[in-house]
Amino acid sequence: MKARLIGALVALGLVGALATAALATTGGHAKKSVGLKIGVSLAGYSTDFWSSYVAYEKQFAKQYGVSLVGPVPANGDAAKQATQIRTLITQGVQALIINPVDSAAIAPTLSYAASKHIPVVSVDVAPTKGSVYMIVRADNILYGQSACKYIGSHAKGAGHVAMLEGDLASINGLDRKNGFLKCIKAYPNLKVVEYATKWDTPTAVKDAKTALSAYSDLKGIYVHWSGPVPGIIAAEKAAGKFTKVGTANHIVLFSNDGTPQEHGWIRAGEEDATISQPATLYAQYAVYYAKQAVEGVKYHAGMKTDHGSKIVNLLGNLEDAIVAPVVSKSNVNDPKLWGNYKHK
Repeated sequence: MKARLIGALVALGLVGALATAALATTGGHAKKSVGLKIGVSLAGYSTDFWSSYVAYEKQFAKQYGVSLVGPVPANGDAAKQATQIRTLITQGVQALIINPVDSAAIAPTLSYAASKHIPVVSVDVAPTKGSVYMIVRADNILYGQSACKYIGSHAKGAGHVAMLEGDLASINGLDRKNGFLKCIKAYPNLKVVEYATKWDTPTAVKDAKTALSAYSDLKGIYVHWSGPVPGIIAAEKAAGKFTKVGTANHIVLFSNDGTPQEHGWIRAGEEDATISQPATLYAQYAVYYAKQAVEGVKYHAGMKTDHGSKIVNLLGNLEDAIVAPVVSKSNVNDPKLWGNYKHK
């Protein structure tokens, strides 16, 4: 990620960085985190979102005076991730930031880290089993509900909606699916067709082509992430079914991430909306909480943060439930959106 992207975030990172600490308490004497080494394990970072996250994380590591070991990408392989994390621990890291490949499969690795007294912060994806110090993540059920409400209120007439799902072994994919399906009951004129893609872009694009061919009354497409969007737009054009947002026979297209590319498609009227998954806050508070963990700071459910979120209980773990806004043509130029920072 280019230096200009990082440089644009310096002011953001300096605002309110210590305010959350004022809400927390230390158990006994605080431990020092001078020279703290934090190991970073990611499911992968080939997308624009994760490339941006990595750049932000390096910026905030410098701000908080810690060093990062990694990030080490597992490329979607849960077993590989488990091995990589053990290697990070043998390299002497004092805390871990993990973006799990699989929400359940990460449990033995979390137990191993606990046995070595290494605290873990889970970012973006929450574990469904095992204990972590803090989860830094947005409400993904709300992601699905927001997509549903947008498509339900903008689709014209009765018909089908294609949902191109992420990996349902990830709590993010499962939450987005469940949030969408629960909400869509309020729109009886729309029938959902589900496609399991496991976050694979070629599969998602292929499934979009299938839906375009199979359903002449296709009213909307909800894709759980941003990668397939250009392929979906191209598929609509190739099938002679593309019309711009707001015009007759338009197929509503809603994705998740909030990348600069998505913003461009929204501005051009090719995509309707997305969720801005806050890469900046994910990176900042993943590093922040890892440092807090080593220093022995304690949090509890119900605490409010300085960045508009709340600490909640998720499956027995604490989560900083970061707020992620819907982005459409009405607010796509908002400078507070992470996808717009590079335009400064």
